[in-house]
Amino acid sequence: MSELKIASRYAKALFLKAQEDGVLDAVMKDMQELTDLSNDSHEFIVFLDSPLYNISVKKEAVLKLTEKQNELSRGVYSLMVDKKRESYIPAMAKSFIAMYNEAKKIVQVEVNSAVELSKSTLSDIEKYVKSITDSKSVDVKTNIDTSVVGGLTIEFGGKIFDSTVSTQINKIKKELQIA
Repeated sequence: MSELKIASRYAKALFLKAQEDGVLDAVMKDMQELTDLSNDSHEFIVFLDSPLYNISVKKEAVLKLTEKQNELSRGVYSLMVDKKRESYIPAMAKSFIAMYNEAKKIVQVEVNSAVELSKSTLSDIEKYVKSITDSKSVDVKTNIDTSVVGGLTIEFGGKIFDSTVSTQINKIKKELQIA
């Protein structure tokens, strides 16, 4: 079974139980913390994937790292470690976040630009995304990328809108080669 399928099954069970218990927002916060930990700490991922540590050590470490989180979240982590699915915990958290965002009609947008964008530009991006999606809320994450000469890229919902100068230059180069 694929990693995505396994992770999404645990995420769906957690989502439904959190919804039933009325702790959906708290569990969402936990999943975001876990995703941040996974993104910031390569060592955490290596630890989860490592066959050198036994289940009890992994379980103790995961529960220690998440001791301030909701008991429901911690219960799923514990279950996943017991079932030897601990390497899927980060993917489960990402899958949960996707389910939460879909249920709450939140669109996550990633914007790459060469410089920091003004509040009015970010507001325009939010309005644009809302106009072409059925979202109630837009969560914009900005990245400053010096390789972007000018312009920006907007990525959401599997789509990329690229208005960078480097892309325009590459299009012109291709057109000149054809002519």
